[in-house]
Amino acid sequence: MPTVPYSINTASGTPIYRQFVDQTRQLVAGGALSVGDRLPPVRAVAAELGVNPATVSRAYALLARDGLLAHRRGAGMIVVDGKVDAAEAMRPRLEELVDAARRLGLSREDVAVAVKRAWEG
Repeated sequence: MPTVPYSINTASGTPIYRQFVDQTRQLVAGGALSVGDRLPPVRAVAAELGVNPATVSRAYALLARDGLLAHRRGAGMIVVDGKVDAAEAMRPRLEELVDAARRLGLSREDVAVAVKRAWEG
């Protein structure tokens, strides 16, 4: 079973389980994960990312509590709700951007210009 692309940053101030949850929401919002798609088993994800299996279990549990994933006997965790607000799914990354900009002393206008440049490539 192919794994889903996750990028965990252990140096980030964001807990690993939260990064996993946020990225899963973004993958669903962006269409990389659809209703019925199976997520890799906890141990496989933990081994691939080099994290504790309890961390992945916690993330899966939060996503299940929120109704995005469900455990299906014999199938593992699957996506059961494909309705994720894309703008809301981006919120954690936007908050990281805003925090970094504030630490650098940038204004809203500076950030808006930087985002526009990045958007336009």
